[in-house]
Amino acid sequence: MIQDIEPKHLYNEWKKNAVPKKSSAVVQFRGQDLLCRIDDNGLKFPSRAQFTEPDEAFTYLFELDGREYYLLFDENERALDGYSYRNIGLFRTEKPQELAYAAVSAWHLCSWYRSARYCGRCGEKLVHDVNERMMRCPKCGNMIFPRINPSVIVAVTHGDYLLLTKYANRPGAQRTALVAGFTEFAESFEQTVQREVMEEVGLKVKDLRYYRCQPWGISGNIMMGFWCRLDGDDDTIHLDNFELADGAWVSRKELQETFVNNGIALTAEMISEFAAGRDPYSLEKNK
Repeated sequence: MIQDIEPKHLYNEWKKNAVPKKSSAVVQFRGQDLLCRIDDNGLKFPSRAQFTEPDEAFTYLFELDGREYYLLFDENERALDGYSYRNIGLFRTEKPQELAYAAVSAWHLCSWYRSARYCGRCGEKLVHDVNERMMRCPKCGNMIFPRINPSVIVAVTHGDYLLLTKYANRPGAQRTALVAGFTEFAESFEQTVQREVMEEVGLKVKDLRYYRCQPWGISGNIMMGFWCRLDGDDDTIHLDNFELADGAWVSRKELQETFVNNGIALTAEMISEFAAGRDPYSLEKNK
């Protein structure tokens, strides 16, 4: 998955009073487009030395591989030699992977900073806290932390078949998705799994097993991956046509022949694991 960048590591701790060095990486967006360079060596961020703005214009983001990253928080177009604006969707395909991960992680924080400008309680303009990554209201003391949306990715299995879906209202979408959805208030992740599967495909499930999680910065989510099995013999899919355009049981054999793991998303990894017979139910069966 995109966050699997070992032995490199993204250090997300807030650094109090951080000041960019000339070699620090600068992240700047215009809308959803990232100022960057892409050449034979892959994705590259501009450095602080290429900008004339004062240090106060840069907000510390994180450190990766010994280099600090800063957000230049305005959307004014910059003309830097060799650099251009590319849609943030590049994180799905560009290399090296750790820089693609840095890009989409920076987008997560940029999106939050764009939204966290005024207090939702009293309407006062927010200021950045000194000691931690948090926006504070100087009038009423309201504290706003980066928004992270809890959600689930669900691999529903039935013997040697896996339930795959296709999102509705997404041009070009293919039937390579798993059931997914956001966790509601007063709900556990396990309850989210059961509710989302029932809502989207009308099926009851059992034997839930947690797999892995993934930060998904493009939409600010933290996605919890779960395996589960069909509860009962009725495998009839009752599709929620508002959410999904298609849903079908796909055999392990077909996936072995046709599916290619993109190495980026939790969904792709779980489908690939099922195709290889490494889902928990197959592993238990083969002990």
